[in-house]
Amino acid sequence: MGYEARAASLAEKLRSDAGATVSLTRGSRGDFEILLGDTLIYSKQQTRRIPSSDQILGLLRQT
Repeated sequence: MGYEARAASLAEKLRSDAGATVSLTRGSRGDFEILLGDTLIYSKQQTRRIPSSDQILGLLRQT
């Protein structure tokens, strides 16, 4: 599955499981970042991988 499809799938999971308001913005460098308000909570540039939905849900619960 490509990055765009994975991002869309993750966004839908966050909407349904966490009731999150999610917006996707296409980048130009292969960035995959998740922000909560203005706070960066996940960056693919730092980890070099796309997170699982469970990992993101866990990060959201920690904040």
